[in-house]
Amino acid sequence: MEVLSYTEVDRVEGEVGNFKVRLIKKPRYVLEDKCTGCATCVEYCPVKYPDPFNREISKNKAIHIYYAQAIPLVAYIDDSCRYLREGTCTACEAVCRNEAIDFSQEAEPLEIKVGAIVLAAGFEPYNPELRADYGYGKFANVVTSMDYERLLCSTGPYEGEVLRASDLKHPHKVAWIQCVGSRQVNPPGANSYCSSVCCTYTQKQVILTKDHDAGAECTVFHNDIRSFGKDFERFYARAENLPGVRFIRSYASVTKDDPHTGKVTVRYATNENGVQEEEFDMVVLSVGFNPPGDVKDLADKYGIELNEHGFCKINPFKPMETSRPGLFISGAFNGPLDIPESVVTASGAGSQCGELLNYRRGDLSVERFYPLERDVSEEEPRIGVFVCHCGANIGSVVDVPSIVEYALTLPNVVYAREQLFACATNSAKEITAMIREKGLNRVVVAACSPRTLEPLFRDTLREAGLNQYYYEMANIREHCSWIHAKEKAEATAKTRDIIRMSVARARLLEPLKEIDLPINKAALVVGGGIAGMTCALSIARQGHEVYLLEKERELGGVARRLHHTLEGMDVQEYLNDLVRDVYRHPLIRVFTKTTILEVTGYVGNFVTRVISEKGLSEIKHGATVIAIGADLFTP
Repeated sequence: MEVLSYTEVDRVEGEVGNFKVRLIKKPRYVLEDKCTGCATCVEYCPVKYPDPFNREISKNKAIHIYYAQAIPLVAYIDDSCRYLREGTCTACEAVCRNEAIDFSQEAEPLEIKVGAIVLAAGFEPYNPELRADYGYGKFANVVTSMDYERLLCSTGPYEGEVLRASDLKHPHKVAWIQCVGSRQVNPPGANSYCSSVCCTYTQKQVILTKDHDAGAECTVFHNDIRSFGKDFERFYARAENLPGVRFIRSYASVTKDDPHTGKVTVRYATNENGVQEEEFDMVVLSVGFNPPGDVKDLADKYGIELNEHGFCKINPFKPMETSRPGLFISGAFNGPLDIPESVVTASGAGSQCGELLNYRRGDLSVERFYPLERDVSEEEPRIGVFVCHCGANIGSVVDVPSIVEYALTLPNVVYAREQLFACATNSAKEITAMIREKGLNRVVVAACSPRTLEPLFRDTLREAGLNQYYYEMANIREHCSWIHAKEKAEATAKTRDIIRMSVARARLLEPLKEIDLPINKAALVVGGGIAGMTCALSIARQGHEVYLLEKERELGGVARRLHHTLEGMDVQEYLNDLVRDVYRHPLIRVFTKTTILEVTGYVGNFVTRVISEKGLSEIKHGATVIAIGADLFTP
């Protein structure tokens, strides 16, 4: 995979399977192969201006790294630079030891040839300045939910402290106004559609606010709560039942602020008490989603159609496809989506690209080479301990500096260090560098779940020439800081115990060798509804044999009882075409009226015994997809 950051698409030519894309790589005036992300240049840069990533709440420098976990973790120089504007300052060039500053860089045109394109253009938050009745941009202590998100973040303008702009004091009484820019027809610039995520992210912000200040008073003004989705209603109940939290069903507006106290007055109405006014220390506007600001230019550039709201026009039966063959979409350019839904659409778009480009599979693969592995089996253990802040997830609960000091007292620990985000690119490079510089032959990373990041850190050891099984992970987030968020002293003590145990185990680690096992490249799909059939076809079109199991006599599932979509499309016609395609595909074997008797094996080599209309069968496969759908609730 090649990542081209700070690059824009200029034009797209060609057709499905053979696109020619012209790119413009903008100058960052920093050589990516030389910059280490040390940020010395940022420290010495004299130019300060409002930081767009932090919603212009704090200042940044003309040369900076866009945010703490940027990939690549390389600085760039923007248009506010004195040298670029006036030719008067080269402070960054003078202090850069790696000679990574290059003011001679110019925009570089590139041309690439691709077979498919995925558009993940995202969205743009609604701008509440279009509405005079919210006071955004007029009253200092009226902020948007995006502003508030940055205030809550440990890498935000105040390092995770929620402070008011007017006096830099903690707000104790906070109000949220929902549906700002959504579900509104009359105001100019507003949208008639529901942005779908605002209710739930507001509840998240209420919960986090109470975590920051247990005594905070939180009030949410809403039209109604749309908490659809798996466990979303439970999440709403969790927020609603917190002490000091009110959910009030009412339209609300911001009428004034007090120039002396900074308090903001909200006007609202209830059936019981009529129109009321109430003062708050801060008001958060829960803004909805707009299409990207340059969406019309984007549509013209890629030759795609937009819907009436300005998002990408799609076929409801094929929601990852645009109106132009070979161009797919994922994420909120499809329409308002939350993060899990965006991940699902990304997987769907990737799968469709896989179908389209199956004929190229493996042609461009390049084997990755690692340094020769160092034999440390006869050495005394030399353990390095890296303790992650994980932003505020760990650092706001656990006393990380004291943990680092404690780790240095443990047997065989020769190096210990704290890291803001251990999973960031610069942190992984630092671990690799310290293994070489300090001669480490064991590594303990105290961070989050090994399920998420253990493969990354094992790979980091391999990059340093160390056997990956000399790595031990201490989960001090899920096992400690998250469950002891209100018990900081106890959490810190427990973290010491977890790290002490991890270090003790690390001393006994031995190198292991991985072996290659044969993989069965067939797939089993359980469930013959629309989801199961679509999945089976996608896998088969990528060259793999598929076994499709259905418990009923015919394929189709619940869709057999549906006739038309909201848009008026014929469900039965689509379903019949799908069933026909499944039966006609030479790589798909269909089993109807099927019962699964037994499943054995392991990833890559499963054996499933079933009984169906075909009799007793033993199916060998490497992967399984469960697409059994859902039953209708019967009251």
